[in-house]
Amino acid sequence: MRAERGFTLLEMLVVLLIAGLMSTLSIAWLDSGKAPVHQALERLASASRQQAELALHGGEIRGLRWNGSRPEFVRLIDERWQTEPVALGDWPPVLQADWPASREPRLVFTPSGVARSAALNWHWPEGAQRWQWNGAGQLHRAPR
Repeated sequence: MRAERGFTLLEMLVVLLIAGLMSTLSIAWLDSGKAPVHQALERLASASRQQAELALHGGEIRGLRWNGSRPEFVRLIDERWQTEPVALGDWPPVLQADWPASREPRLVFTPSGVARSAALNWHWPEGAQRWQWNGAGQLHRAPR
């Protein structure tokens, strides 16, 4: 008499665990190209909000400009824009602004809000994001 043997519950669970682990790793690998771009934009959005708050509560005029390779924050001191040290971390070289490099800021934060409504467009090979600042200093982000 021949006994038929199947898989045990433990063997099935081990196979499912390995398949789940491989799926998780493959999804993380596929998304790894977008992660640095999104993280950089999140850091920049957070720093921008912080600069707007500093202008509002500190009575200062601050701004955001593009230096050709990365964004930087500036503060108006004695009628001149001076770079502010703000830690944005590594800026992905593929992430670019759609406005030209300038010593003047594209976006100006004042004690009463944003000097003028501004739209900032960020783009990278796989996508783009539009930032819209309203006069009250609120940032709205949307994919383009």
